[in-house]
Amino acid sequence: MSTPRFTFLVHPLVPAARRLAALRTGRVRMLATERPTIDDVAVLCRVGFGEVEGLVVGVPLLPDELLADQARALEWMERAVQIAAPVGHVGLGSVLAVVAGRGTALAEACGLPVTTGNAATAWAAASITRRVANGRAVAVLGGRGAVGRAVADVLAADGLAVALDPDDVSGYEVVVGAHTTGGVLAPAALHPRATLIDVALPPTLSGPPPPGVTVLAGESIALPSGWRRDGWGHLFHLVAGYGWTGVYACLLEPLVAARLGRATPFAQGRRLDVAAVRAFGDAAESAGFLPRIRRLH
Repeated sequence: MSTPRFTFLVHPLVPAARRLAALRTGRVRMLATERPTIDDVAVLCRVGFGEVEGLVVGVPLLPDELLADQARALEWMERAVQIAAPVGHVGLGSVLAVVAGRGTALAEACGLPVTTGNAATAWAAASITRRVANGRAVAVLGGRGAVGRAVADVLAADGLAVALDPDDVSGYEVVVGAHTTGGVLAPAALHPRATLIDVALPPTLSGPPPPGVTVLAGESIALPSGWRRDGWGHLFHLVAGYGWTGVYACLLEPLVAARLGRATPFAQGRRLDVAAVRAFGDAAESAGFLPRIRRLH
C-alpha cells in the first residue's frame, strides 16, 4: 500500500445523529424504523493530511446498543474495517474505544494496529490543562479510566499538584473531567470560578454549569494548513462537534500512526503508557497539530 491510509470508526451518540447518517448514506429505511443492520455500516466522509488518507466509517449503533451487545459491536466494527480496506491503521471513536476489549478484539480479528484514541485525548487534555492551570493545583476526575490516570501522571510529572478523584472538588479552580461516562458531577459541586476541561462523553456535569464556571473542550485541536476533507467531511466536522477549523484529538491518533508507519498502536486495552502519550504529542506537534482553547460554556 503506497499511500498511508487509515480508517476512523465512529457511531451516533443520539438517535438524531443516526438519522443524519441515514441521509448521508442513503439508508432511507433507517429514517422510518431506526433498526439498522450490518449493511448500514458505511463511509461517512474522507479526510487527509500530507500523504496520509483517511476514511471515517459510521457504525450506526447508539451507546447503549454497543454496550449491551459487544459481540454485535465487534462484528459491525469488523465490517467497517472491511469497507475501508485497504488500510494500515484503525482508530476508534467514543464508545467504540471501550467495547470488545478496548481495541484488542478488533485488532485480533483484523490483524491491524487498532488504537483507541486515548493517548491523543490524554495529551490534548493535559496540554490544555497545563496552560489553564498556570501552576495551580488540578483535580482530575476519572482515575479508574486510562485517560484520567494518564492525564494525572503527565501533569504530575510536569510539576503540578494533582488530586486524583478527590471527594470534594470545591477547593480546585481547575478540574479535568475524564470519566468514561458522563453526568457524574453536580454543577454546584464546583468552585464558583472553576474551569472544567472536559473530555467525557456525555459531558461530566449532570446539568448546565453555573454562572462563573467555564467549560472547555478537552481535546480540541486546531487544523493546520494541508488538512483535507471532502464535502461530507465539512459537514461531519461541524455536526460531530469538531467545528469548521478544529478536530478532536482522537481522530488524529490513527493518522499520526499511519504517518509514522508505526507498527504498534499508541493506545489499546485498559493500560495507557505515559511514554506513548508523550510520543504521540511530539509527533502531532511536529506535524503542526496543536491543542486549542475552545470554550463550550
